[in-house]
Amino acid sequence: MKKLLFLLTTCVIFLASCIPPTQELESLAVINARGIDRLDNGDIETTLLVYRFDQQTPQNFTTVSGVGKTLKGARETAANNINFRASPGQINTEIYGYETAERGILHFMNGLVRDSRVSDTMNIAISTESAKNILTEENKTNIDIGNFLESLINKEVDEGTLPSASLYTFSNTYGTPGHDPVLPLLDTMDGRPNLIGIGYFQKDRIVASGDMTEATILNTLKTTIKNTPLEITVPIEPFVDSIYHPDGSDKSELTVELTVVKGKSNIKLLDINQPLFEVNTKIRADINETSIIMAFSEEKTIHRLEAEIEKKLVSLLNGILDKSKEHLIDPIGFGRYYRINKPSGLLTDEEWKEILPDIQVDYNIDIDIENYGTIM
Repeated sequence: MKKLLFLLTTCVIFLASCIPPTQELESLAVINARGIDRLDNGDIETTLLVYRFDQQTPQNFTTVSGVGKTLKGARETAANNINFRASPGQINTEIYGYETAERGILHFMNGLVRDSRVSDTMNIAISTESAKNILTEENKTNIDIGNFLESLINKEVDEGTLPSASLYTFSNTYGTPGHDPVLPLLDTMDGRPNLIGIGYFQKDRIVASGDMTEATILNTLKTTIKNTPLEITVPIEPFVDSIYHPDGSDKSELTVELTVVKGKSNIKLLDINQPLFEVNTKIRADINETSIIMAFSEEKTIHRLEAEIEKKLVSLLNGILDKSKEHLIDPIGFGRYYRINKPSGLLTDEEWKEILPDIQVDYNIDIDIENYGTIM
């Protein structure tokens, strides 16, 4: 019996020694969002939004910044500015300053992909200014910028107004020949971050941008969207018999607020030698509001509006195509369809850049407005 008790006691002692040292919750901080800026001298500045578990502190989040030759060095410098241990935890949002994104973000993205602690569902975004400015807005507004940014981007992606901004989507698109990524574009308005559109990338470098309407139309070609808000402006001339100007003003444009009940596109390669593509898009929509009071008592008025919206969307898509040819980028992914139809099934990015300026695309958009009534 004594030998058995001795063995049990010895096992307990050895097992206890294997337990890693614990950290008091109050001494920890979790990094929720991170901003990265490359300075003029080549150094890297990182801004961390960290959450603290301190019951004595009324505000449980703060921002700290650090500069270093490497991202790890900058993070360690930032951590020296707080009196608690910062753990990477789950970074939900990573922001790059515009000038940093112009130089390329692959170097920083590789670190995220290799880090097993980082979720591939985390969001990536670009700031029109420095990433630091976006994350330090909480000092002025006292809002939780980390959760605000995560909710803001996820809401737009879920509604279909914005293409996916996840690390997984960016990495997958980057690695696909004949396809280039897009990311959300952030600015500050009234002291808080605001989504203003998308940034177009040539692989890992941002080269152009577009507004939120452009982002929604682009997303219609990437995925099926449902219950998605869409604002479109068309000429007012075709509707002079159906509008009413209560203030007597002479307005030249009509803005229509729609809800896209369902929008879906199909892309085909018709001629591989040209090459010629055909894009067929079907949209079912409801009218929520118009900038001018309109009466839809006659069916021909609805048909005119559908035709004008279709023309405007084709114009927007041709604008994206022109931008693609100018900057040698392919945010829609026509190169994927070209590669699939090649006998060899092979295509490099350099080969596609030579072909891209000469492609032709026929856009066929069919809009069916289902609900309207008398709109104000």
